[in-house]
Parts: sequence; structure tokens; C-alpha cells
Amino acid sequence: MAQTHHDPAEETTESHPVKVAIAVTVGAFALILGIVMLASFAVGSHSVGKSVDSANTPEAIAQRIAPVVTLAADASKGVAPALAPVAAVSMKAEVPIVAMAIPAATAGAPAATGGEGVYKSACVACHGAGIAGAPKAGEKAAWAPRIAQGKPTLYDHALHGYQGKAGVMPPKGGNIALADADVKSAVDYMVSLAK
Repeated sequence: MAQTHHDPAEETTESHPVKVAIAVTVGAFALILGIVMLASFAVGSHSVGKSVDSANTPEAIAQRIAPVVTLAADASKGVAPALAPVAAVSMKAEVPIVAMAIPAATAGAPAATGGEGVYKSACVACHGAGIAGAPKAGEKAAWAPRIAQGKPTLYDHALHGYQGKAGVMPPKGGNIALADADVKSAVDYMVSLAK
């Protein structure tokens, strides 16, 4: 007696050759469609150029490089006259405008004189709050080692700047328009507060 072994996979392919032909045809069609789509994308027929052309118009470029905030100065609030006329940006999109009053010395205003005046106009920003390691005006413990170095060293650091372990002193406190004598008088004033 001969035993016959029946394999279901063999029966399916042998008994249904139409199913095999349909599967091969669908697979080939999908492969061809995929190759055509990939070739179309690679050649560039997906019209990227249209968006690039509109992005390079003068208006689009101006909009991209325009400032996010425009400062509008009000001369009636004591702002420097040079800041008053602000040029308007010509664009299609609106740019937010922030109005701020920035106190500044005007051309006709007298400069601060005397140690206390110079301190209040230029030095108090850092020495009033101890910013960037600046010794606070009037703090004897912070000023004692500096005073011990002598006034010529203090004058040199104030006039030419200094960077030490404790902090940074910009030349003339960051206001290079100050006269050397005014800087020295401000140093003398702060030393007198610490004694």
C-alpha cells in the first residue's frame, strides 16, 4: 500500500494556478508603480520650483530679515533727539512696535560733575547693586582690601579697566566719554563712603 502525502501548499499552487498568476501580476504592477514614483520624485516633477520662486521675491525676503521689534522713541519724554525719527519698514506683514522711553543725555545737557554726580550717573548701576562683582558703595569690608592697594591702583583700574578674581571693572565704568578727572573724583567719593 502506498501512502500519499498531501501538502496543502502544493495543493493550493497546483490546483489554483490562476491565484499564482494574479499574485505575480499584482506584485509586478506594484513594483513598476513604485519605480515610476521614485523616478518622478528624483527628476523633480513634483514642482518644488514654484515655492522657491515665491520665497525669493523682494517682499518675502524683506519680511524674513525685518526686525521683530521696532523701537519708537518719544522726544517729549526726554529721549535723545537722534532716536526720535524711526524709519518705517515697508512690508505686507505687520511688525510689532514697542514704544519705550530711554532716558539719555541730550546734546545740551550738562555732564555730571563732582564725585557724587559722576557716581550717580555712571557708577551706581554696578556699585549700587554689586553687579559683576563690583563692591557696593559704602560696604567697608568689600572696599578695605581695595583701599589698601592705594588710590593710584584704584584710579588705574577705574580708568583702564580691570578683571580680577572677584569681578570685572570696564574702563571708565563703561562710559568712555567721562574725563579722567571725573572718574577719579567718583573713585574718591566711593572711597569716602567706605571709610
